[in-house]
Amino acid sequence: MSEVYEEKDKYLVYRIGDELYASRLLDFVEVIEYTKPKIVPNMSHCFSGMINLRGLIIGVVDLRKKLDITEEFSGKPSMLICDTEVGPIGAIIDKVEYVVPFLQSEIQDLKLERKMDKTYLKGFFQYQENLITVIEIKSFVSNFDENTHSQENVA
Repeated sequence: MSEVYEEKDKYLVYRIGDELYASRLLDFVEVIEYTKPKIVPNMSHCFSGMINLRGLIIGVVDLRKKLDITEEFSGKPSMLICDTEVGPIGAIIDKVEYVVPFLQSEIQDLKLERKMDKTYLKGFFQYQENLITVIEIKSFVSNFDENTHSQENVA
């Protein structure tokens, strides 16, 4: 009997508000300290502006605003730098927690009768006592649309 070997992917777990989120570690270029972005007029409410990262000007998205989280930061925020199809983008988060390996098959779908947008939401993973939301970070940060809950990709 042959077993199919499934290799564990490493996921970066980070905090936004009171919730934990995870994305594939390989989707990030680096994690940096928060730098206040220069505001760019007439952009989406979740687009915070631009920063200079060692001579490279990159856009910054506030994931708290994108997820409609209104309370203040719990400590000093960080930025996750992602290399997306539109170029590098910074994502403001509350805090990096840890890196954890798990199998794709361990990501569970939400079992509801109602269909939900799965463009960015990949599922949920239980790690120790924490239920962690798994998101596809590259496309999540590169979509600056005002309506982050579009119904186009409802499964």
